[in-house]
Amino acid sequence: MKFNRQVENLIANLRNLPEQRSSMRDKHTKPMGSLVEICFKRYAIGEKTPEQVIMENWPRIVGENFASRCAPERIDARKNLVIKVSNPTLRRELQFIEDRMMTKLRSLESCGHIRGIVLRAG
Repeated sequence: MKFNRQVENLIANLRNLPEQRSSMRDKHTKPMGSLVEICFKRYAIGEKTPEQVIMENWPRIVGENFASRCAPERIDARKNLVIKVSNPTLRRELQFIEDRMMTKLRSLESCGHIRGIVLRAG
């Protein structure tokens, strides 16, 4: 049976033992399996990230002709997909198909949160 700190200190006094004054509490232990499961869920281990899904489907998103001339860079804090584009002409062509790219992106698993596309020189 577990007593609160005040009762334990009274018992310690009766036994001539030092009182416990630390602010730490004795927390119950958890089985290792449940901790591993919690870590897997929290850090999405074993699940595909949006970046991986985009890379796997890149030719389908931008088209075979553009896939080798531009590349997804990252998803920024505003939930925009940042795409590196090799030249201004290609950037303009991608702007024309931006709506189609967004439709394809949003249809992908775990990519529905992407709000827009940012084209950067690179």
